[in-house]
Amino acid sequence: MNHFLEILKEKGFSITRPRREILNVLSTSPLSVHEIEEKLKEKKAKIDLVTIYRTLQIFIKLGIVSKIQFEEKNARYELVIGQKHHHHVVCQSCGTVEDVNIEEKKLIKQAENQSKFTIRKHALEFFGLCLKCQ
Repeated sequence: MNHFLEILKEKGFSITRPRREILNVLSTSPLSVHEIEEKLKEKKAKIDLVTIYRTLQIFIKLGIVSKIQFEEKNARYELVIGQKHHHHVVCQSCGTVEDVNIEEKKLIKQAENQSKFTIRKHALEFFGLCLKCQ
């Protein structure tokens, strides 16, 4: 977490208690704003929704956090710095999200060959039922 705080400091942002708390909560898995709010409440951290949204926007702008949109309406947020590129499997019943590492070089090459595009980034997510919900 110190690395993230250093980035904030380097870019001229204050290291506030809410920013620290939100970073701590995000270190677990991709979370929606409401899940972040719930986890903060569990930790007895009183941080309002406006502060959570503003903080996430700062983190996205600085490249600390990525915004992910699965099939659901709510976006999720996860730390990206220090993380290897990965994809997700999402349970369509309970919403559990797990990281999966996929070797996607062949898929990217295939997409480039078929479309004549140069691929700069991609999103690849899998949806199904986790072991508990099967």
